[in-house]
Amino acid sequence: MNSRERHLVISGIAIGLIGAAVVAGMLFVLSRPASNDHIDHVPAAPEAATPPPQPQPPESPAVQLSEDEQRAIGVETSEVKFESFSRELTAPGRVEQAETALSMISARVGGRIDRLFVNFTGQSVQRDQPLALIYSPALVTAAEEYRLALDNRQRLAASKEPSAISHAEELVHASRRRLELWGLNSAQINALTTSPETPIHITTFSTVSGIVISRNVTEGQYVSEGETLFTVADLSIVWVKADIYESDIADVRIGQSVSIISPASPGTTLRGRVDFIEPLVNEQSRTIPVRIQVPNPGMRLRPGMFVQAAFAIRGGGRVLGAPRSAVIDTGTEKVVYIAKEGGLFERRKVELGTAGETSYPVISGLTAGERVVTHGTFLIDSQTRLTGGMTGMFGGSKSFDQPAAQSDLKVTLRTEPDPPLGSEENNVVVTVQEASGQAVADAEVKVTIIMPAMPSMGMPEMRGSADLTWNGSAYTGKLNVAMGGPWNVVVEVRRGGQLLTTYRTRFDAR
Repeated sequence: MNSRERHLVISGIAIGLIGAAVVAGMLFVLSRPASNDHIDHVPAAPEAATPPPQPQPPESPAVQLSEDEQRAIGVETSEVKFESFSRELTAPGRVEQAETALSMISARVGGRIDRLFVNFTGQSVQRDQPLALIYSPALVTAAEEYRLALDNRQRLAASKEPSAISHAEELVHASRRRLELWGLNSAQINALTTSPETPIHITTFSTVSGIVISRNVTEGQYVSEGETLFTVADLSIVWVKADIYESDIADVRIGQSVSIISPASPGTTLRGRVDFIEPLVNEQSRTIPVRIQVPNPGMRLRPGMFVQAAFAIRGGGRVLGAPRSAVIDTGTEKVVYIAKEGGLFERRKVELGTAGETSYPVISGLTAGERVVTHGTFLIDSQTRLTGGMTGMFGGSKSFDQPAAQSDLKVTLRTEPDPPLGSEENNVVVTVQEASGQAVADAEVKVTIIMPAMPSMGMPEMRGSADLTWNGSAYTGKLNVAMGGPWNVVVEVRRGGQLLTTYRTRFDAR
C-alpha cells in the first residue's frame, strides 16, 4: 500500500468515528428526562373520565327479590329471638323381662310328678293357680306320723299326767306343721284322718301372675326337694334397654321420664322412667345401655321387641334460637338466609348447637331481631350456589354474589324444537354479536341448564350442559333435557378462557 492509499484509509476511519459520536449524542439528548423548566411547554394529556362509584356488594352472597318474586316461591321469614330450649333425644331400645319380676317355682318335697297343669312355655298363669301334683313317699310317712300323733293325743286325754298330755299335743302340732310346710292345705290335712287310704299329693301353686318362660319337668319325672319346676315372669312391668351414645349420656339421669314407642302399637306411647345406667361403654358401638322400667298394661310390650325410646332434654336458660326450617346443613357447614330491606336476602354461615324440638341454639353468626328465611330457603340457595345468583326463573333478579361482566356483546338463544322436549336431546343455537352487529366467531360458548331442587317433593337439583361449536353463522350443539318443566338457562361466552359475558334466560320443556 503506498502513502496515498494509507492516507485515504485513515481519513475514512476518522470520519466514521465522528459520525458515530454525533449519533450517540443525539440519542442521549432524546432519551434524557425533560427538566422542570420545560414541563409547561408540553401539552398535558387529557385525563380519563372517573367512573361513577359502584355499589359495594354484601360480604356474603346475596340476591334481591321483588315482592311478586317472593310470593311466587312462597318466601316466609321468622325473627331470631331468645327462647327456652328443649330437645328430644331418641335411641333404639329392646324389651327385656324385668329380672326383679322373675319367680322360680320349685318342689317343696322330693317325689314323682303325677300331673302337670301347665304343659308348655308361654302359657299365662295366675297367682295361686295349681301347676303340678307331686306324689312323695316322704309325705306318706309324714302323714302316717300325723295320724299316730292324733291317736296318741286321744289316748292320753284321760291321763292324770299333765306333762304327758302336753307332750302329745306338741307332737300333733309339730307333725301338722311339717305337713303345712310341705304345701298341704287344711282340707288335705284334715282328710288324712277321714280317708287314710287316699293317695296323698302335694299341689304346687304359682306364687305370681305372669308368663311361664321355662318348664323343666314332665309327668312321671322324679324331682328332688328344692328343684326348679317352672320359671314365671311377671310382664306387667318390663325393662327397655336403650343404647345412648357416650356424647349424650350426660343428658340422661336416674328418674328421668322416657316415652316408649313400639311399631307393634302404632299411635300408642307408653311412659317409663330411667332406673339404672350401666357403668361400662360398649367398645364397638361406643354406646352405654340405659335401663328404663316401663308399666306394660295389656301386654303391649313383649320381651325381644325393638322400640324407640325418647328422652325429653331440657336446656339450661333462655338462649338465642334459629328455627330448624331456616337452617341448611350442607354436611360441612350450616347456613341461613337473612332477610334485609329492599327484598335483599343474604347467605350467612352460622355456628349452632344441638337442635331442639323446633330451633337450634345459636353459638355465632346471628343476632336477636334479625329475620331468617324459613320457607323457600332451598330454592334460593340452589340458585345462589349453583348459578352464581338468581336466574331468569325469578324475572332477572339482581345477584350480588359476583360483579356482572361488562360487555357490549349481544347473545341470543333458541332451541329446536321450540319449546324443547323433555327426556330427549334437543338442538341449541346461540348467536353472539358485537354492538355493530358483526358476528363473533372465535369464542368458546357453553350452555348450562338447571332445574332447582324441590325438597318438599324429594327431588334433587338436576342440570345439564353442552359446549357449542361454530358452524359459520352461529354456535350449535346437542343438549339433553332430562325432563319436562321449567329450566334455568345460563350461556357463558369466553375467549382464551376469559369470561366475556353471561346470558341468562329460561324455557319450559314439554
